[in-house]
Amino acid sequence: MKNKVSIFYPGLNGSKAYRIPALINTKKNILLATNDARIVNQRDNPNKINSVLRRSFDQGKSWEPVQTTVSFLGEGLQGPAAIDTCLLEDQETGTIFIMYSHSPGGVGCLKSTQGKGFLKTGEKQLINNLHQPFYLSSDGSVYELKNNKKTAYIVDSEGRLFLNGEEIGTIYEIFDEEKDNHLFEISTSFLQLIKSNDQGKTWSKPVDLNLQVKDEWMRFIGSGPGVGIQLKHGGYKGRLLFPMYYTNGTNFFSCGLIYSDDHGVTWQRGKSPNDGRKMDATDFSSELLGNDSHKYELTENQVVELNDGTVVLYMRNHYYKGCVCKAESHDGGQTFGEVSFVEELTNPICQFSIIKYNDSSAPEKDILVFVGPDSATERKYGTVKLSFDGGKTWPYEKCFEHGEFMYSSVTQLGNGNLGIIYEGEEEKSGLVESIYLELSLEEIMA
Repeated sequence: MKNKVSIFYPGLNGSKAYRIPALINTKKNILLATNDARIVNQRDNPNKINSVLRRSFDQGKSWEPVQTTVSFLGEGLQGPAAIDTCLLEDQETGTIFIMYSHSPGGVGCLKSTQGKGFLKTGEKQLINNLHQPFYLSSDGSVYELKNNKKTAYIVDSEGRLFLNGEEIGTIYEIFDEEKDNHLFEISTSFLQLIKSNDQGKTWSKPVDLNLQVKDEWMRFIGSGPGVGIQLKHGGYKGRLLFPMYYTNGTNFFSCGLIYSDDHGVTWQRGKSPNDGRKMDATDFSSELLGNDSHKYELTENQVVELNDGTVVLYMRNHYYKGCVCKAESHDGGQTFGEVSFVEELTNPICQFSIIKYNDSSAPEKDILVFVGPDSATERKYGTVKLSFDGGKTWPYEKCFEHGEFMYSSVTQLGNGNLGIIYEGEEEKSGLVESIYLELSLEEIMA
């Protein structure tokens, strides 16, 4: 095991705190590590949160300075957020995607309202302090929804709001019934995507996915977080898959995948393992999940593909069995079979990471690598576990962090070792830091 290095830590680049790591090794052996820069406080949204990135050109020995990839105008604990990143590289085109969840000021997971935040015709919805509806055209003009009348408002590409040519704020501000003559983004969650065609050096403007993948009955919608995959086998070869999760009208969670068959131009959402899942001999769905079914909630998740084309979704859950659960798909992630529990993958209701490992000397093997806290009750004891039969058994494991251990992400390096980024606790501040280390399979099996 090579030296542990903290690469996102409190105070770095002027941010009070960092959380939620993700990591990939690109085709060109460039490491991309992302994090939430939680500017004034470590908490989840509502909070001013930027999406940030660091790159390494020497497989983790050194890292470029922090690059901000997404930031919405606004500050403070009620500021807007770009939270929980998920990374994916299209192996055929070289395009790299970052998916994340955006929320306007004052809005977090449980405060998200139902809806997509867009008209069916594609225009972004806005409201004033009286909840009267408006919409934003592609040229920045704003119209009253009731009569399609053009107003004196203009919104620029950064979200600045102008009235009669005078800047009066941004559409990302927290909704305020006392703020006359202001327009606000709808108080919900937005699944968004940025992309890079130069190995993470530069990034596109955000693209909203809500119109394509969010239903009107959903409140929150978020990414993995962690990494997505591109399918390599069978009839769906080339398909891009991103793990995501969401809440329904009663704020109960389900998860699933979004997928693209055109290299990320368009996206669709597949069914959740909760859609049609057996509950006390009764079928139910992610839309109807309610107060009497809390233990069936499925939240943060990661996905792998086996050599036979089976897509396996591994999920954080609230069944209180103290372990990860999984479900299999045989149609490229569009639908799933029954949920089962993997007792060997101990989990205290926390995010984890899992990838398919590629062994060039034995490509027929379904080698899986799992990283997570090895406790049913505490976020501690960071452990990596290996399976050589597609997840049927997990004969090898190694604990590499005996202290606090929260979220993580793992990738395969060019030399065959594992690169792992994980959240530990910074001794000085007691806040979260993201630590990078390199670990070989031989060390795990020793």
